[in-house]
Amino acid sequence: MSTFAIEIDSAIFLGLFDVGSMFVIALLAVLLFGGDLPKMGRKFGKIYSEFQRNVGAFKSEVSSVVNDITSEINDVNPSKPAARSSGTSSGKKAASQDEDEIEASAPKFEPPKK
Repeated sequence: MSTFAIEIDSAIFLGLFDVGSMFVIALLAVLLFGGDLPKMGRKFGKIYSEFQRNVGAFKSEVSSVVNDITSEINDVNPSKPAARSSGTSSGKKAASQDEDEIEASAPKFEPPKK
């Protein structure tokens, strides 16, 4: 089943369009466009396909920018993993090693002398 059919089915399921409202929309389309309805359908199809191409191009452009930024971050700081750990023991070991390498920058607490 195509994505468009799934979207229509989910819209009908959600109650956005019932049979009566779809009939009224079809009747209005026939009254407004009459014999030009096939031409309008083709025009709508061309516009919709162009829109989908533009959306796909936009998604790929955003994805490439995100990948470029991620690779630059990994190049600058290669010790940090690119993906987040899922909480496995290896992730905990890496975190404890990072904590061991960090030195305290504040002076140690000394109780007041009486």
